[in-house]
Amino acid sequence: MLSPAAAALRPACMRPARRLVSLRFPVRLLCTLLLLLSVDVAPVAAQDDGPLISSTSYAAFGRPKYAPGFTHFDYVNPDAPKGGTYRYANTGSFDSLNLMNLLGTAPLGLVVIYDSLMRRAGDEPAARYPLVARSITYPRDLAWMEFHLDPRARWHDGRPITPEDVIFTIDQAKGLVTPALKRVQTAVARTQKTGPRSVRIYFTAKNSPSLPTTVMDMWLLPAHYYRTHNIMAASLDRPLASGPYKIGKFSAGRWIEFERVRDYWARDLPVNKGRHNFDILRQDYYRDGTVANEAFLAGNSDLKFESSAQRWDTEARMPVFRSGQIKRELIPYSNASLYVGIVMNTRRAFLADRQVRRALMLAYDFEWSRRVLLKGHHGRITNFFTNSEFASRGLPSGEELKLLETVRDKVPPELFTRAASFPIGGSWTNRRANIVAAAEILRSAGYRIANGRLLDRRDQPVTLNLVSYSPLMDRQVSLFIENARQLGIAVNYRSFDTAQFRQRLRNYDYDLLLNAPMFAGYETPSYGMTLMWGSKAADTPQQFNYPGVRNPAADAMLSAMLTARNRETTVAAMRALDRILLWNYYAIPMHHIYPAPIGQMPVTYWDRFGHPARQPTYNFSFTSLDTWWLDPVKDARITQGRYQ
Repeated sequence: MLSPAAAALRPACMRPARRLVSLRFPVRLLCTLLLLLSVDVAPVAAQDDGPLISSTSYAAFGRPKYAPGFTHFDYVNPDAPKGGTYRYANTGSFDSLNLMNLLGTAPLGLVVIYDSLMRRAGDEPAARYPLVARSITYPRDLAWMEFHLDPRARWHDGRPITPEDVIFTIDQAKGLVTPALKRVQTAVARTQKTGPRSVRIYFTAKNSPSLPTTVMDMWLLPAHYYRTHNIMAASLDRPLASGPYKIGKFSAGRWIEFERVRDYWARDLPVNKGRHNFDILRQDYYRDGTVANEAFLAGNSDLKFESSAQRWDTEARMPVFRSGQIKRELIPYSNASLYVGIVMNTRRAFLADRQVRRALMLAYDFEWSRRVLLKGHHGRITNFFTNSEFASRGLPSGEELKLLETVRDKVPPELFTRAASFPIGGSWTNRRANIVAAAEILRSAGYRIANGRLLDRRDQPVTLNLVSYSPLMDRQVSLFIENARQLGIAVNYRSFDTAQFRQRLRNYDYDLLLNAPMFAGYETPSYGMTLMWGSKAADTPQQFNYPGVRNPAADAMLSAMLTARNRETTVAAMRALDRILLWNYYAIPMHHIYPAPIGQMPVTYWDRFGHPARQPTYNFSFTSLDTWWLDPVKDARITQGRYQ
């Protein structure tokens, strides 16, 4: 990590070589000396483009919070006891244990069996710390990064993790693999083994601080295991990995247990100290959320993340709530909020028209839905990156405005003169005004109504299929469907089981998509954003670009984000992207997925756990609260019926 003095001079020191010729020699010498005196960032070799940087941590922007030699993250209890079982109820199913390929459905949370090169911290947005890689080396322009592997790193079968394994993992990203691994392909140009414990990875772009994080976060795969196992096949074979857990007992589609690895090689590393405290992580699968909730109330699962408050008044009167056996608390988080929304597939001719999408926005009445269906809970989402510094605000200014000026001819002109806003409903008067305005927009776009049906330019009636992940969501869109009917548009609602719904997503087989959670927030965006909003991803199956965005202005902002050399430019590019997405009406944001103020996550659990007073505000785990532990005293009081 740079000393304060070195950090102050780093912008000058780290400029491209052609800019350094303007610096006086003593300043250049001072830069080099300061780097030599820094704690964990030091030049280790001289090249034409300047000294290399060696480090045990990495921050895309700013400085890492934790200094070299730190013992544990601040949000853990390093002395947390190990033991016990944590049970979680999921909805859906699984038919494969292969997380890498696109065939089959893997169980939620399977990532707990895998290690990555470095581990991100949960209380800062942009830093990574040693895991499989104990140190890194890279040039100032970030053209490549060399990872020096920890000689202690082992697979669960005892064999060491090697540079060949890292190279193998990157090579697999070129195939038909899950998008989470596929993004590695877009970041990596080539790889090179540089020693028995080191591997150099060359990136597809220079001067992109967020690009290396794509490689740091990827799940590592054992090359020797996949010599005899097909990585492209859906399989119920237990995969070999190296993480804190391994797959134990399971029943396909019904339940699965992850067993803590007692001799886990990285158990005592600072990034793992005080984490992974349960001996067993058990997931039980239910076809219906209502049944999963009843299983929780009956004591068959330990914790649930609340997505509805409709039962809260009734539950508050239950003895287990009144006695305190079940507790509910709000956990703050700093990521962009997850939300429910309706994606409009612009690959369809009718929905390719921006004005048509605007008309459909007017058909959704959030205020009515919140009052009648959500019982006044859930906040409204007003940006694609709500609850983060990437959410656009007011009119564009400063660096954001400069970026948008470069694409002025490619964005709606009102983007520069008005802040984006959503229609206001909630009353019959407002709703009628919105429907009238939507009808006028459709007429201006060349559509007409005959016999109560909206006809396109070929006099064909407009019919849209609205695809959902749950039959229980039909109430959430009931008024939207009725309002669309008043516009002459027939909307057919269809829900599918987990496997069918995922297949629809992978092939973009829908007109309208009701999806939750939508657009997970990134605290430090990187190439993963291009899989959501980049034009290339729109034409590639198995990506996250569900609306089919093909927008050169959005591509320009993504490029600015990827090549940003400071946090300020990243924020400006992301705000500009948010503004472009809002004014193109790619989706109808509905509501915060949690029945709580935006930025807070309601969690209900049986009071058998201990947990640190501080929680990680980024990357909070949805399936295993890995900083929590089983409190034997509390657990005994509940299991033996002696709770007081």
